[in-house]
Amino acid sequence: MLRHLSDCINDAVYEMYQDIPAYEVGSNNIINGVSYNEFLKICQSYMEHETIIDKDINTTTKRYILYVDDYPVGEVGIRTTLNDFWTNQGSQIFYKIRLNSRGKGYGNLILKLALKETKKLGFKKVRINCNDNNIPSKKIIIKNEGIVDIKKYKTDDGTSSSYIIYLN
Repeated sequence: MLRHLSDCINDAVYEMYQDIPAYEVGSNNIINGVSYNEFLKICQSYMEHETIIDKDINTTTKRYILYVDDYPVGEVGIRTTLNDFWTNQGSQIFYKIRLNSRGKGYGNLILKLALKETKKLGFKKVRINCNDNNIPSKKIIIKNEGIVDIKKYKTDDGTSSSYIIYLN
C-alpha cells in the first residue's frame, strides 16, 4: 500500500531512509546519514514542493512510502508539474527500495502503484529514466510496459536510457 509521505513521517520511515544508500548509480538519498531533526526538515520541504515548484528542478513532486505489512520498504516520487524538460527527457517517476527489502518484488509493486497514482492525476503516459547499469530497475520498467524512447545517452554515471509507459 502506498501512503502519502505526510501521513507517515515517523521513526520507521526515518530508519527506512537510513537503509537506502546515500548515492547509487543515478539516485540520491539526501536523508541517509542526517539527524532525525534534519529528516523532519527535509520531509517538510518535500511536502511544500507538492504544491510549490521546487526552483532547483522546476517541478512539483508528490512522494509516497510503500508499506508492506505496516513496514516501510521504499519511496516513490511523481513529478506533477511538467514542462518541456520533464516531458521530453526528465524522469517523471523515481523510486527507491531499502536494502533489506530488495529482490522481493517491491520495486515492481511500487512502480505499478505509482503508475496508478499517475493515471489518477490525469497523465496519459510517463517517462522514466534508468542508468543502463541498473539491471534490476530496467527489468522493473520493462515489466511495467516501458518502451525505450531514448537509448544510451551520456550521464555523469555512464549512460542511461529513457522509457515511456503509456497509461491505458
